[in-house]
Amino acid sequence: MLADLEDIAAPSQLDRPARGVRRRAPLATQPANSIELGLAPPPGSQSVYVKTYGCSHNASDSEYMCGLLAAHGYTLLPAARRGEADVWLINSCTVKNPSQDHLATDLRRGRELGKVLVVAGCVPQADRALSRPGGLLHGVSLLGVQQFDRVVEVVRLALDGGGAVSFLDRPHGVRPALDLPKVRRNALVEIVPINTGCLGSCSYCKTVHARGRLGSYEPAAIVSRVAAAFDEGVAEVWLTSEDSGAYGIDLGTSLAELLEALLPAVPAGRRLRLGMTNPPHILRQLDAVCSALAHERCYAFLHVPVQSGSDAVLAAMRREYTVQDFQTVADALLLAVPEATIATDIICGLPGETEADHGETLRLLRRYRFPVLNISQFYPRPGTPAAKMKRVPSHVVKERTRELSALFGSYATFERLLGREAEVLVTDWHSHKGLLSLVAHDKGYVQVLLPFEPSHLGATLRVKVTQTSKFHVRAEVLAVVHAPPPGPAPKMAAAAAAAAA
Repeated sequence: MLADLEDIAAPSQLDRPARGVRRRAPLATQPANSIELGLAPPPGSQSVYVKTYGCSHNASDSEYMCGLLAAHGYTLLPAARRGEADVWLINSCTVKNPSQDHLATDLRRGRELGKVLVVAGCVPQADRALSRPGGLLHGVSLLGVQQFDRVVEVVRLALDGGGAVSFLDRPHGVRPALDLPKVRRNALVEIVPINTGCLGSCSYCKTVHARGRLGSYEPAAIVSRVAAAFDEGVAEVWLTSEDSGAYGIDLGTSLAELLEALLPAVPAGRRLRLGMTNPPHILRQLDAVCSALAHERCYAFLHVPVQSGSDAVLAAMRREYTVQDFQTVADALLLAVPEATIATDIICGLPGETEADHGETLRLLRRYRFPVLNISQFYPRPGTPAAKMKRVPSHVVKERTRELSALFGSYATFERLLGREAEVLVTDWHSHKGLLSLVAHDKGYVQVLLPFEPSHLGATLRVKVTQTSKFHVRAEVLAVVHAPPPGPAPKMAAAAAAAAA
């Protein structure tokens, strides 16, 4: 399952120290519209706690904000020390009601502790009414999704005590640069946004209210950022956006052309991971994208949300594709790369969904037996057309959700891998009930847990799968294929060894 919540500068729920790495950029790359505040650290010892909700795009934005704050002298504090922080910076998500509920809880706690509060991300961008008197965001400093490069300015002004400030609007087509400094959540993984916004108009979705219409980064800027990340010792690069398949339409180029330009920049022993894409735009370049995913330095992994197995529901969602379109994408990928992993999403209980519609979704799940499946109940997001529709009774939605979850849990996911050998890239480590393991992924982005050996962090290994479970496999190491890249891997290994001791 894909995680919804992340603490960028905090220890993870796996009880380990933060492992981010600072990436500094020259002053010339700082936002041109910020006030003059980059020549010296801020007075005193101001500290910031950063909390992130939502997708990998939000995670990347938070890494940039952490990088800018650190470069200007602010201390980043983990969740365990958030009570000591002068500022709480919360990067919000508007996709689901629970994420906004968590934001409300964070703000209440922050107010009780007398913290300076800054809310960034999709919630303030998508719902301006929340900043009015009595609203959730009233009296809070705000930072829009295309203004995160002004985070230092917002934090400085908020700390000055002059009241809440708000930077939400920016001229269309103007986006933060990709070469800003970062503090990576994982020192071996770089997240690169390739475009913002989308071309869809889904009836249930509020993301377009926040991220806006499609805006793609220039190919040269993306290639430069990816190459720089690998030069710094990153082992894995994720390409992220609200819809990767739509990349470049506004520039007269395409995702396929971008991948063709990027793959030569991936060194031996490192890999590229493509982000979420919707079926309509990927269909137009399916063969070329499948060819890229078959490349040895690209994960054969694609997150393609189907949302429903019913064409009637898809039409009500305004998804602009049919179930057959989705199946065309899935079948082409599995034919081109048999070891590929297809991740998908299902929304259960959209207004108007019938038992027959639900049955069609169950049939689709039985056909593909997706190894990664995100099941969500329908949430009526304010300002969306679906929020005005007559809802399916909640007890019916819960029962359908349970039925989908039970079906997903009924089949084995990775049994076919038992006894097989594979090349895996190690990018992380974790602790579970006192057992330390390395975390790697194979060509299909299946999670592979390995015996704990810190020197293998960042390395490509030849392994043999010895055990399978629903969400991962375990393997033994046979050989080192590519040594870890220089840079953050040795420091990360030292931190891991210290934690083990």
